Amino acid sequence: MTQAHPTRTAPEDLLHRLTHLRVNRSSGGPALYKPVTLLWAMGRARRGAERLLSWSETERELSAALAAAGAPERPHYPVASLSQDGLWSLPGQADAPTAHGDPRPWFTARQPLGGPTEEVYGLFRDSAVARLAVQEQLLELYFTGHDPAPLLARLGLPYAGPEEPPAEPELDPLDLQWPEARPGDPEPWLVTAAEYEQGCRLLELTEERRHGKRSAASGSRPVRSSAARLLVLGRSEGRCENPECAGHPTERTDRGLPLLEVDHVRELALGGRDHPSQMVALCPNCHAVKTRGRSRERLRALLLKVAEERHREMRTGK
Repeated sequence: MTQAHPTRTAPEDLLHRLTHLRVNRSSGGPALYKPVTLLWAMGRARRGAERLLSWSETERELSAALAAAGAPERPHYPVASLSQDGLWSLPGQADAPTAHGDPRPWFTARQPLGGPTEEVYGLFRDSAVARLAVQEQLLELYFTGHDPAPLLARLGLPYAGPEEPPAEPELDPLDLQWPEARPGDPEPWLVTAAEYEQGCRLLELTEERRHGKRSAASGSRPVRSSAARLLVLGRSEGRCENPECAGHPTERTDRGLPLLEVDHVRELALGGRDHPSQMVALCPNCHAVKTRGRSRERLRALLLKVAEERHREMRTGK
């Protein structure tokens, strides 16, 4: 079983373990068994399904998910392997097999109850930012050359695709789909200072790996983190972060989200960071000025200071 890293917090260590899987590469590329199993568990946690599931239900659901990803229908292998990694729980089964050889007879005979560990399930269920960070890393690391859209649709994990940014950059396009909001409903896109801090630390664990990455679809568009956009939107509290904004529209989207566009002050293609410290939430008017207005260079300099200040305030309270 993998031991916790002495210098990481528990969420950071868990994210590292979830995105540094030991996978079979004998076919020339990474096998999808374990990434698909984690995404399947993520989809279940996201919709509030029970953590533990009977083996017959696990075998049926996970086989279908593996098939949707184009992987052989061998659910026994990833469950056994993730159990050895300390990411999957098989309560009362001290003699659970390893993934070496054929674990199928053991699962067929024992019919174990199982599911992600409590810490994995809790992370997937409770933290939108962590869920997004894991999903983005799994897709980037293991699905090169594969279209994950059919699988994610089956699992209930929304996916905007690698090419175009969302038409409504109000939130993460991959994860948080809410029904149409009603007046007075809570605003789930808001984040606390603690959530912001944890989210930034999780992003920073993968920032070096993500820096300079290009979309597999276009080959030219830099890869952007939806988790980072979610943090900036939450930090903004639904208000344009341009201090010179002449008037942020009060209209909301169908989901009750503010009309804000999360933007990189320093373009990624020019060396900017895909990190909240260099990102701002802008109303459509201010975003247009920042992008193509005559005063855009002066505004960009101002917005960079604003991004740094808002980021520091959220992380330190000062």
